[in-house]
This record gives sequence, structure tokens and C-alpha cells, in this order.
Amino acid sequence: MAERKMMMKAPARTGLLVAGAIAVAGAISPVQAQTESDNPWVKVCNTDPNSKKEVCLVTQEIRTDNGQFLASVAIREIAGEERKVLLSAVPVGMLIQPGLRVQIDGGKQEQARYSICFPNACYAELVVDAGFVSQLKAGGQLKLTTLNQQAKPVNFDVTLKGFTAAYDGAALDPQALQRQQEQLQEELNRKAQEARQRLIEEQNKASDAAEGN
Repeated sequence: MAERKMMMKAPARTGLLVAGAIAVAGAISPVQAQTESDNPWVKVCNTDPNSKKEVCLVTQEIRTDNGQFLASVAIREIAGEERKVLLSAVPVGMLIQPGLRVQIDGGKQEQARYSICFPNACYAELVVDAGFVSQLKAGGQLKLTTLNQQAKPVNFDVTLKGFTAAYDGAALDPQALQRQQEQLQEELNRKAQEARQRLIEEQNKASDAAEGN
């Protein structure tokens, strides 16, 4: 019975760890905050309120031009611990049991297991080491492969350009990144409103033209 209770608690604990990691990077913008160098990778660090240890994520997020989430990937590190975690996120609606495959360039595919799903994405974790980080630094592309509900592979290609600079560089200020997120979100909302207004105007013109005939 005790063993069963431990097994039941494990997923919940994993989910809390993932959620905590996401909270650390909570200031990441909806269009992947652009730095002055336009590096798609962003490094964010914060102190875990429970362990009091610094947690850092080097992450990249892929979105469409209108801000729709496609995928994200992050290396999570905790100060004083050798263990690192590759945290990948893909849209909901994928098959959970097969997990998610991770591949650097044409190298060996690694299997990551899904740990938790939120309304907007499902997260998979893969424990990695310093050697894996070195491969990321030397690589050109990281490919995430998952299966949709028809068991067809869905690939998300993540560029590794800029990873080394972000990983070895200083972390961005989470508060400054949060402000940037708010500004970018306002810009997305403005563009969406303009698109809706143009659509309404076009519909009105079409309606007036139809009545005139």
C-alpha cells in the first residue's frame, strides 16, 4: 500500500517541479522576447522560494506571427546540482503514451516522457548532463517529434543558433522581461483589433454593394 501511495504521488510532484520551472520563466514573452541581438534564446534566473536555490532556464519559444503557441524548449538548472533537465512543450492533443523524441542535428534520438499538461501545452522532461549541453552548443538544430491523434509524427525544429551565447551569458532581469512581455502583448492586441476592424469594414462595404444592386 505504501509503495502504491508513493507511485501515485510521483506524478504530482513532477508536475509541481515543472510548474515551478515555468513560474521561474513566467516573464517569457508570447512571441519569445527579442533581445537587442535578436537571439531567440533567453536566459532567466530566479530563486526558488522553497529550496532557496537559484533556478535558471535557457529557453526558446516558437510561435506563429499572430502569437499562437507552437512549441518551446528549455534547459533547467539548479545551483549546486549536476542534474539538468530538458523541458519541452508542445500543443495539447498529442498522444501522451509514446512520449516525445528529442534529436540534435542527425544524432541519436532521446525519448522524453510527458509529465503534465496545461490548457495550452503538454510538457515533457528529459534528464540530461553537461555532455548534452555541449552537444547543444555545437549543434545547429534541435528537433522535437511528437505524435498527433492519428499517430502521425509532428516535428518542431528549434534553432540552436545563439544557444551558447545565452547559456554562457548573464541572465535577463525577469521584471524587465515582464514589462517587455506586456508591451508586446499590447502590440499583438492592437494588431488583432485592427484586423477585426478591417474585416468589419469590408463586410459592411460588401453588404452596401449588395443592397445597391
